[in-house]
Amino acid sequence: MSYLKWLISTLCLTAFFAVWVVGVNFYIDHYGVRLSLFSGEGEINQTIYPDGLNQHIFNPEFIFRNPEKFDSFLFGSSRISMMKPETIPTGHFFNMSYSQGLPIQHLAIIRAFLKRGVKVRSVVIGLDEFCFALPSIVSQDHLLRVMHPDAGGPGRLEIFRLYFFRKPDFYELERWRNRVWEEKKEGRFVLDGRGLNLGWLPKDHLIEKTEHPIFLYAPKRYEPQIYGKKEKDDALTAIVELIDLSRKHGFSITFFISPLYAPFYLNHALELFEIKSRLAQITDFYDFSGFNPVTTNPLNYYDESHYSYRIGDRIIRRMLDSQNDNRDNFGIRVTSRNVAGHIATQKRDLHEYLKIHHPDSQR
Repeated sequence: MSYLKWLISTLCLTAFFAVWVVGVNFYIDHYGVRLSLFSGEGEINQTIYPDGLNQHIFNPEFIFRNPEKFDSFLFGSSRISMMKPETIPTGHFFNMSYSQGLPIQHLAIIRAFLKRGVKVRSVVIGLDEFCFALPSIVSQDHLLRVMHPDAGGPGRLEIFRLYFFRKPDFYELERWRNRVWEEKKEGRFVLDGRGLNLGWLPKDHLIEKTEHPIFLYAPKRYEPQIYGKKEKDDALTAIVELIDLSRKHGFSITFFISPLYAPFYLNHALELFEIKSRLAQITDFYDFSGFNPVTTNPLNYYDESHYSYRIGDRIIRRMLDSQNDNRDNFGIRVTSRNVAGHIATQKRDLHEYLKIHHPDSQR
């Protein structure tokens, strides 16, 4: 075979495999990138979602294509995905939750909304322990968390390369087969028209039916986590910028700290005491974390990180009416005036919890 024929054959085979790889990934679309970014200018289909939907891309794109539908937004990680927007009367809310959401990402998306002419009336932001422990760049290392190109993410050509010019993943192929061929519903990613994640409903029904916890989480040792100074400073700086943006554009902004399951929260408590103290000097916020009858009861959780729809309802009611639904001291409004007393109380709660559950740590 001549060199020219060999070269042509090689190029043809390379082109064939490249087209095959792109075609398979593009068709399976496990992360919903074709569905959102590369689906033309029409309205995104809200009935069928890939199992690994990247909401960092999908949610902003949905709002960009429907700028008149919503004027208020719930921001946070997947832990706020079960908070019901329709229960909030002060605005037409959309749940913008996405995996491992960070304050700097919320800031980028809200800026993009304003730049694109989306009216913003109210913003509610849930804060988690990792918001102050992870560098923002970590999100770009996982296909589930790459940002929208108009909100700080890579350009569309780079996104196309990242998602479609790669070897098809066997897990993604299996999930696609379960979804399309076998029409399995278990584990499916389902959103309603306001961004509420309905995928937790089977677990919710199981808890109601059995009246027993559906997960087991028992850390073996008390080992307080240590967050990096830069990560904490960067997160608090992003929060300051969010507040400045709200003042400049005239929308309200409310922050709350999510109610982690107490055994999981335990090793983060000391770092969060410092963060809460610093946060209170920047803005008022609601603190749903700590050791209380809600966070110590596993029936209120689907796993150690995700609280139930019922708890999401309580969070919303508490923030809407400071006099309402504050039984069990669940949801303390923290300000610069009461933060010292609040932290002192939480330190006592931590001490009592350790005495009961980790007596060795008191020696």
